[in-house]
Formats: sequence, structure tokens, C-alpha cells
Amino acid sequence: MVVFMEWIWKLMYLNIVWILFSLPIITIIPATFAMFSIVGKWFQDEVETPIYSTFTSEFKAFFSKSYPLGIALIVLGAFFAIDLMILKDQYTTVLLTLRYALIFMTLFYLIAACYSIPVYLKYRLSWYKTLFIALMLGVRQPVITLLMLCGLLLVVLLLLFGTGIGILLMGSLIAVIFTLSARRGIQKI
Repeated sequence: MVVFMEWIWKLMYLNIVWILFSLPIITIIPATFAMFSIVGKWFQDEVETPIYSTFTSEFKAFFSKSYPLGIALIVLGAFFAIDLMILKDQYTTVLLTLRYALIFMTLFYLIAACYSIPVYLKYRLSWYKTLFIALMLGVRQPVITLLMLCGLLLVVLLLLFGTGIGILLMGSLIAVIFTLSARRGIQKI
């Protein structure tokens, strides 16, 4: 029970640091990369890593390196979201076919987005190579990808139904789920 509570505290503390570093909205990308980096260190048996000092050093290290991938994810996500909103009430055959194709491509985008930060932290590739490898990894491991998306759904439900604890654990729990799933997928290759 004590170990469980220590992990909850670490996750809450990491999430609070992530929120504080993300307050100027333009720094959310390097803050997210720093959070994923700390979670990755936890899974590499560096459990006693000091959170705040490691976070600040990782934040500085990823400040300029994380923007190409982060902006690519945001732009692609906005593109798919806007296109799906435009096509949501269209019922002609051509536009309906286009909408289903966009839904299919959005699913591939979500798979690539879930794996992209852990893949980048592991291999340090350019943004387009990272997205390609993340997509291939996610498509090749459908069970792990499905479990990853179920974990994301559980975090969203925790946020909706347990708002206080959900806010304190949201980012770090997502980072744990995505990092753990990506590490298992990478190990199976």
C-alpha cells in the first residue's frame, strides 16, 4: 500500500510540475516531452530520479528539439478535426466517402500520435520519420495499441467522473500508459 501511495504522489507531483511549466501555452510541447522523458527514466529503473531538477533539465534540453514533432502533431490533429467538423452533416455520396476516408486517416493519426513521443525519445529521429515509425509500430501491434487507447479512455473517464484527482493525475497517467505501451511494442520488434 505504501509503494502504491508513493507512486500516486510521484505521478501527482510530476503532473503539477508539468501543468506549471505548461502555463504559458507555448511551452506545453517541451513540458510534455520532459514529462515523458521522466516517465521513461522510471521504466529504465531510475525510479529515484529527482522530479523537479530532472524536469527542468529535460525541459531545457527539449525546448527547441521538441517543437517540430509537437507542431506537426498539432497541425495534423487540427486539420483532421476541422475537416471532420466540416463534413459531419454532409450526406452526398462523394462527401460521405470522403468523411469515412478522413475517419480512417484520423484513426491512423491517433495511433501515430500515441506512440510518437516515446518513439522520439527512444530514437531521436526527425518528425516525419518519428511519425512513420510510430504509425508502423502501432499498426503492427494492434493489441497493445488497443490497450493503450483503452487506458486513455480510462484516464478521460477519471477526469470526467473524478475531476479533482483526474486533474492531478491526467498528464502523468497518460505518459505512463503511452510510455509503457510503446516500450512493450518496441521490445517485441
